[in-house]
Amino acid sequence: MASHSHRPATLIATLGSEPQVVTAGLDLLLKQGVNVHSVEIVHTSAIPDSPIHEAVLKLTQACQDYSAPLCEAFHFHPLLVHGVPVADVESAPASQAVFRLLYTCVWNAKQRGDIVHLLIAGGRKTMSIYGMVVGQMLFDESDHLWHLFSAGDFLTSKRMHPQPGDQVELSEIPVIRWSEISPIIGVLRSSGDAMSALETIRSFQLERRNKEVERFIQKHLTPAERRVVTCLLEEGEGDEEIAQRLHLSPRTVEQHLRSVYAKAQDFWGIERVTRSGLIILLSPHQWAKIREKPHDKS
Repeated sequence: MASHSHRPATLIATLGSEPQVVTAGLDLLLKQGVNVHSVEIVHTSAIPDSPIHEAVLKLTQACQDYSAPLCEAFHFHPLLVHGVPVADVESAPASQAVFRLLYTCVWNAKQRGDIVHLLIAGGRKTMSIYGMVVGQMLFDESDHLWHLFSAGDFLTSKRMHPQPGDQVELSEIPVIRWSEISPIIGVLRSSGDAMSALETIRSFQLERRNKEVERFIQKHLTPAERRVVTCLLEEGEGDEEIAQRLHLSPRTVEQHLRSVYAKAQDFWGIERVTRSGLIILLSPHQWAKIREKPHDKS
């Protein structure tokens, strides 16, 4: 449910060929008591006579339906690649540009101290996907990610504002914020550049993951269990092959692995760890790097 706080809020909306998605979303937020003072609209190139151009024109006119200062707070952000407007999100550079643009809009709103309402109902699916990623990276508990559902007369009439009885509603999309998983990430997202922030978070997560796996290996596995897991991860061998390589019985190998599964369940708080799950938890790449370090001989 949207916040009824008087704290200023920014609506950031992706725009396709249906401009009423933006105004309907804004109207519904205002009806909820959200203090929207800025509307940021992200769209592809508005080439004259194109559907996006018509949508931008309609929104430019519709913003006059709102009283000051909101009527002057509509800002349009065309998608650019190397300074050139992009008509569609059909390439890697265009996708990256969407990510950067949405990140910048949200980051700027957060720098102002605004609550962010990100509406991803309009435009290409790529915009929606990157909008969700940006929300994961930058949102705090006061921010909201929205989709808009519409049907019936409102949908067919294409009017810019819902009327009583219209089938139109906002549906909040759950966001698992990365800062919830690791509070330190909240400190690391200080960069205003999307790719730089993403690389910082990735590096931090990888380093933390490696340390976590290393701690599990060193503190929780016996030397015999390490040898069995090494064969499993580095050679991809089954129990019979592991038994032959280590001169053990298949039953002993099975017992070692069962012990490792149980320890992994306790260590990561997972209800059940299987052979494939263990391989994911202790990915061969991480395992190979960690094995280069000296381990306890206990």
